[in-house]
Amino acid sequence: MKKKVGVRVLSLLLSCVLLGTMLPAAVASADPAPTYSIKVEPSSIDLVEGESLPLKAIVTSDTGPLDEDGLKGAGLSIRWESGDIGRVSVESTGTLTTKVMAVKTGETTDEKKVTITAYLNSGTGDIGNASCEITVKPAVTPGISIDPPAVTEIDIGQTLQLNAKVTPEGAPLTWRSESPSVATVNSATGEVKGMAPGKAVITAISGSNTDTCEITVKGILLDETSLTMNERDTHTLKANPYGSLGTLKWTSSKPEIVTVTGDGYLYAKAQGDAVITVSDASGNYQAACSVTVKRNTADIIFGSAGAGEPLAFSSLRSKLQNQCSSVLGSSLRYISGLTVDTRQGTLYYQYKSEGDTGKGVGTGEQYYADPSLGQMSLSELYFVPKPDFSGTAVIHYTGYASGSSFFQGTIEVTVEEQEDVSYSVAGQQPLSLNADDFNRICRSHTGRELSYVIFSQPDSGRGTLYYNYISEQNYGSKVDTSKQYKRSGSPNLSDITFVAAAGYRGEVVIPYTGYDSNGSSFRGRITIRVSQAQNTGDLTYTIAQGGKVTFDDDDFNDLSKAVTGYPLDYVQFERPDSTKGALYYDYSSNGSYDSQVTEGRSYYRSSSPYLRRVTFVAGKDYSGTVHIPFTGWDTKGNRFSGTVAVEVGRTGDGDVRYSTYRNGRITFDDGDFNTLCRELTGTTLNYVRFELPDASEGTLYYNYRNGSYDSKVSESRNYYRSSSPYVDRITFVPKKDFSGTVDIPFTGWSSAGEKFYGTVIIGVDSGDTTIRYQTKYGKPAAFADGDFDDLSELLTGEHLNYVRFQLPDSGEGTLYYDYDDGKYASKVSASRNYYRSSSAYLDRVSFVPDENFYGTVKIGFTGWNTKGERFEGTIEITVEEPAGASEIVYTTLGTALPFRSQDFRTACAARGEGELREVRFTSLPSGSAGRLYYNYRDISEKGTEVRTGTQYTPDGSPNLSDLTFLPKAGFTGSVQIGYEGTDSRGKTFRGQIRIQVNQGSGSRYFQDMGSYAWAAPYVDLLYEAGVITGTGGQRYRPADAVSRGDFMLMLYRAFQLTPASGAGFPDVPPGSYYAQAIQAARAAGIASGYPDGGFHPQEPVTRQDAMVLLERTMQATGWSLGAANTGYLSGFRDGGMVAPYAQEAMSHMIEYGIITGTPEQKLNPIQSISRAEMAVMLARAITF
Repeated sequence: MKKKVGVRVLSLLLSCVLLGTMLPAAVASADPAPTYSIKVEPSSIDLVEGESLPLKAIVTSDTGPLDEDGLKGAGLSIRWESGDIGRVSVESTGTLTTKVMAVKTGETTDEKKVTITAYLNSGTGDIGNASCEITVKPAVTPGISIDPPAVTEIDIGQTLQLNAKVTPEGAPLTWRSESPSVATVNSATGEVKGMAPGKAVITAISGSNTDTCEITVKGILLDETSLTMNERDTHTLKANPYGSLGTLKWTSSKPEIVTVTGDGYLYAKAQGDAVITVSDASGNYQAACSVTVKRNTADIIFGSAGAGEPLAFSSLRSKLQNQCSSVLGSSLRYISGLTVDTRQGTLYYQYKSEGDTGKGVGTGEQYYADPSLGQMSLSELYFVPKPDFSGTAVIHYTGYASGSSFFQGTIEVTVEEQEDVSYSVAGQQPLSLNADDFNRICRSHTGRELSYVIFSQPDSGRGTLYYNYISEQNYGSKVDTSKQYKRSGSPNLSDITFVAAAGYRGEVVIPYTGYDSNGSSFRGRITIRVSQAQNTGDLTYTIAQGGKVTFDDDDFNDLSKAVTGYPLDYVQFERPDSTKGALYYDYSSNGSYDSQVTEGRSYYRSSSPYLRRVTFVAGKDYSGTVHIPFTGWDTKGNRFSGTVAVEVGRTGDGDVRYSTYRNGRITFDDGDFNTLCRELTGTTLNYVRFELPDASEGTLYYNYRNGSYDSKVSESRNYYRSSSPYVDRITFVPKKDFSGTVDIPFTGWSSAGEKFYGTVIIGVDSGDTTIRYQTKYGKPAAFADGDFDDLSELLTGEHLNYVRFQLPDSGEGTLYYDYDDGKYASKVSASRNYYRSSSAYLDRVSFVPDENFYGTVKIGFTGWNTKGERFEGTIEITVEEPAGASEIVYTTLGTALPFRSQDFRTACAARGEGELREVRFTSLPSGSAGRLYYNYRDISEKGTEVRTGTQYTPDGSPNLSDLTFLPKAGFTGSVQIGYEGTDSRGKTFRGQIRIQVNQGSGSRYFQDMGSYAWAAPYVDLLYEAGVITGTGGQRYRPADAVSRGDFMLMLYRAFQLTPASGAGFPDVPPGSYYAQAIQAARAAGIASGYPDGGFHPQEPVTRQDAMVLLERTMQATGWSLGAANTGYLSGFRDGGMVAPYAQEAMSHMIEYGIITGTPEQKLNPIQSISRAEMAVMLARAITF
């Protein structure tokens, strides 16, 4: 170490003294030299790498400290030096001050000491020095870290001390809470205090450095603390638990108002207030939400309309908007779910008139209050009451605001009763309308006279309105629904005729719109009561004026079977008024006949004199309806009566009508042309000229016979009534195989020279060349030569000469000649002729069916007329099936139907054979209609299902009286069950049971099912089975949600689950009414409960959970449902919303028809199931 400056000065002084003793005296007495001292402040310091500090040298003389100027005046200077310039640098030299900087510690991070020396120089050398020792320390990065606390969860009000380390040591430290509402922190000490549930970030701050720690304040927060819902709305509350709280528990203070499930799912049941609370299992932590349920059923909207008059929804738009605002507090967006009883009327979109009704309204369609492009408008909806309805029509709808908020309401439309124009008519008798009737209604509506009426046509299945109706053959034209029919003028209202549809009986309502003389309109309706025709068993034929009709014995036979149940034997006629026409036997086209029909004589279906040879010939000048009363007897001797009504119509202006068969011909009758001439001109006919038909239709010949002719008819030639060439020698011959209608225009001249025009209309039938017979099983069918003669005349215009037959298959039967009770002269030969008027006689040929044959056999034949012309035809013989059992008919209102052995005995006896011995069923009802059970007791004890082939007896076992048909829940319609019986003679027969399943209009047991009529049959079935009991006072409360406890009770009863013992769910009181059911379901693996260990019996069961529980129950009780096809879910709009755990169950229930979805094609899986829906689902399952 260097010596200090003071020591050196003393040494110098000592040397001078010694020297002075050696100098001369003169020298020793000079002034002494000044002395100086030096020191450095500070004498020691610590520097961190990169840090710098100033140093100062203090120089003192004999007179005191020197400043920079004093230092220079004394000739002194300072030199600063570093002992290790690599570690500490000196900034400047020569002055009293300098600045030093720690550069680095060196190769290591250890502390190093460096000496900085200040040298005092006199110009000739250093006269002193002083130093400062500098310790160089490694650079330290500033920082801060919070010590991890022992716990990070605290309760509200609880404190927690946090600590932090700072770098460099002793650096300033402060604390801050990022969520002071959750937790506060003392900024100086770091003490944290819990304020509210949640998570808070606590930050420690030192300089620019920070560190954080997250503290959880234990508790529960709900995303909503107050909520307003509408009735039947759903909502999910979200709970945010903070801390380790375990499973949360949800409760409602008033579950009759709002129910809540374990995931916070709310269902608003009724108007009122309730508090929903969520807590941990211990109850130490909880949160609550106040819920107000508002009524979401709108007030009734009232409207009015006349019967058949449209009600425009544009008049209801503001009322619907007001209801939406009142119920939801929002603007109406659209309405949907529109329904109305079809007996009251129909809803249409863009209705304009009865002829342009627009399109129907779908329940899933949306109709907007303020539609955008492509949206349907609410204002274009119309309700059109049924023309025959009066009273109050109820339209149901659902209104929607923004989002999913909705309300439900009804529109009640008062439909005023209209004053009808009323008529009655029997059968198909034409009914003419009377203009005065409509004028009377018009005056009562408007006070003015009627101008005209526009009609709607009735359903064609009930009848038709015609204008200028004359007869069935000349019905004029159908009334045009766009045309005005006038009280005075043409077309005239009184020329309108109503004709009922064939076979229709009942009421026909025809709407119309009338206009008065001032142009004011009113709407009305015609009510026509169509009663049974004049007598039970009427038969109707229609012919042209002067025409004829040969009665069809099949018509009389069908009538006999319809009235008495047995085939016809014979008929006796009363003769008609001779001015209207006459009845003939064996009448031919040339006007000859065997005899006139006489009263009291019997005409038989299967023997001579034959009914099928009776012909009515109309009086030449008569038109109208001829009523011919008759009395018939069936094969059992039963008597019935009826009337043949022959409608004789005018041919119509200008028309002469004929008909013939394909490949036949027709010769004109000059009398037809003369009659037309007299009608049009008032005088007799002179001659006629014809326009020729198209060659593709046929040809007109003059004097045509046997394929030869004198000439073809010429358009320029006259054909006379009383001279040659004669009109009545003109024959039309259709082109080979042509069928259809041929129109041949003609011009006629009367004997007075007056010209008139007309058309010969010839109908060429496609050719029924079949002669038909019917006989009983095993009985012969005798041929009638008159049938073959009639066909010969129709096809050739000439009488029959003889016939040759093709022989039938031996398995069908045999043709015999002179057959009588098993004996015969010979079998018919295919090469032999059978004559009409000589031997071998045609009418002695009979067909005898094979003993095992029944059905239809066809026998071809070829005939020759008396001119040698050939024609062909077919004999069609129907052999009746052996007598079968009579049909057994039952009716049920959807309830279980027991069979009776006596009904089967009676059916067997109707055959007239042996007594019943046994029955085997050959066909059973489809599962969609119901099932047949043996030993059925009730819905829970069905016995065994009947299979085909099993024998059942009327007396022994298994007994027919132990069979029961159980309709599928909700099914309506007719069910046929076939069976084969065996009688005491060993003969088998087939029979049929027909069961008519009807449903009542409502519940038989509960009075509150009015608007839930669709569920009433299912509810009644479950009630009868003891599965449900109602809520008292004949009420079922179909709209209420079903709780989980109640649903398990229904499953328990319906599927007869086995009672079980053992530990139950903690939230199911042992004495509760559903405890046993839930315990049985738990033991069977049906009910597994929630993760918290509870079953939550009071919570509503969702639709998807109900399907899961039902599927488990069905499988636990022996059902084999097979693999589920989840593809069924894609058929529904919300199929993707079904939770994964419920997809299989939902798919099974869709596949088996137990659920079908809503009209909007939705499953609504997370909605609560109502009591009505539960009944439908459960009833379908147990009757599957």
